[in-house]
Amino acid sequence: MENRESGLPALGEGVHVLQSPSDELHAAQTELRHLRNTIQALRDELERTQFEREKLIQDAVARSSDEVVQLKRTIQALRDELEAMRFDKEQSVQKAVAVASDEITQLKLTAQALRDELEAMRFAKEESVQKAVATAGDEIAQLKAAISALRDELEQHRFNFEEEKQQLERTARDENMQLRATIQVLRDRLEAEQPRDVAPGHRGS
Repeated sequence: MENRESGLPALGEGVHVLQSPSDELHAAQTELRHLRNTIQALRDELERTQFEREKLIQDAVARSSDEVVQLKRTIQALRDELEAMRFDKEQSVQKAVAVASDEITQLKLTAQALRDELEAMRFAKEESVQKAVATAGDEIAQLKAAISALRDELEQHRFNFEEEKQQLERTARDENMQLRATIQVLRDRLEAEQPRDVAPGHRGS
């Protein structure tokens, strides 16, 4: 591949299958010369690459040294800042602990006051509940008595209604029978008053 990039033919390229020994020798010498030139070019390129690599390494080492110095300074500055932050944090924690202790004391006092107030409210609530239960018991007894009286009154109304209903049914049956009897009498009279020469088929017309 290196020979192709340099414009030199590869080994065996451009050689015919059937050649004389002198032609083959000439082609081989030409290819050998090209190969030597290619090797020399590659050596020169390798030396140049190694020189540039060493230079890059030296530059990188120099930059690394400067960077290490800067990093050491930065680390020291961060350590100093961290130490100052620790000191400030300790003071802040101590102040916070003192404030929390005072707040806890106040909360305990408040909790005790609330417990006392809650106990008083429970006592008052129990007393109110007992009074309410007693009042409700009286109201329930009165309501039960009223319900019993209403049931009795409803039962009496039902009984009276049944009696009135039966009486109305009897009266209706009697009136119905009387009406039927009256109708029958009227029919008989009507038939008796009709002329005798009227054909039976024209009766009632």
